[in-house]
Amino acid sequence: MGTPGYSWVCGACGRRVPLRVDVCHCGAARQQAAAATAQAAPGAARAGAKGGWRSLPVDVQALLAAAVLSFVLGFAWLVYDPPRTKPVPALLGYVDVPPPPRTPTKAARPSFRMPWWR
Repeated sequence: MGTPGYSWVCGACGRRVPLRVDVCHCGAARQQAAAATAQAAPGAARAGAKGGWRSLPVDVQALLAAAVLSFVLGFAWLVYDPPRTKPVPALLGYVDVPPPPRTPTKAARPSFRMPWWR
């Protein structure tokens, strides 16, 4: 593309030409391009003002709207949803309740006899 400080745009073909060259490859002179650019500047400013949300394609608008909506809903859920965890008891003086004792059960025996079982 080139930096505007190092090149000029040809009004006939739209090509960027270095400042050291006064005539483009298509034959247009630099002065003609400067005059065409000066005349087109007010229209270019209006075209730039038209850009924005409405200049995007519909699918990009839908994607951006869905992203913003999901971000807002996620943030609202994060902020307004109460925690569902049990409160943590204080450390000093807290005694944890042990699980109930297990009752011994009989060992299960298979209903058929296996040679390596005994």
